[in-house]
Amino acid sequence: MGPENIAAWTHLYAAVGLLAAICSGCALLKTIYDIRTGVIAPPTGSVVRWLLWFPKVWLHFQLSYLCGFPSILAIAILYAHYIGFAAFVPT
Repeated sequence: MGPENIAAWTHLYAAVGLLAAICSGCALLKTIYDIRTGVIAPPTGSVVRWLLWFPKVWLHFQLSYLCGFPSILAIAILYAHYIGFAAFVPT
């Protein structure tokens, strides 16, 4: 691969990584907000309830992250279109 191809792929991976980090941070903030407002109420009582609560919180976080995935995909495709899809084809 030429240096132009390597640079195009590196920039695309860096951009998608940055977008994924931003989406993860937003999903984490939404999950924390939902816990504080009582949407996902922390359990009271036994340790077993606490252990069963953590997968519920993890699933809520994952669903919040998944809602942001179409934005990441759209921005990555628009960036690849801006660079030119031909720049990503190894020569």
